[in-house]
Amino acid sequence: MSHFSLVKVKIKNPNETLLKKVVEQIAKDLNGQIVTEIVDYNGNVRTDFLIGVKTPAIRRGIGITLNKDGEVEIVGDFWRVRNEVNQFQEMLVQGYAKEAMKLALQARGYAVQEAKQGDKVLLRAVEVMI
Repeated sequence: MSHFSLVKVKIKNPNETLLKKVVEQIAKDLNGQIVTEIVDYNGNVRTDFLIGVKTPAIRRGIGITLNKDGEVEIVGDFWRVRNEVNQFQEMLVQGYAKEAMKLALQARGYAVQEAKQGDKVLLRAVEVMI
């Protein structure tokens, strides 16, 4: 039986704008698209989320929500796409951590340089001298 499931993500009290930016980048990286509705196997539709994504692997889509405690949640029909949803969740946590760190460093006056090394992203903070 197919139904909507929920997974909590270990990001508390996120910046919504930053969260949307990260989800949009993940959608692009996975050749997906941002959507306003997701469906389960039976065709039931959900639209009660902050931002939704469909990818070639997650065709019915997943939605990103914020619960009343400020926690990020992923909602969708995970039947036969659990591994893909887990990959998305990992990308979300890592991408959000990277972007939040960049934002915090820039707020403290650092210039931030980003470089990819294999599957890792390296951030370099350079103090801006005036």
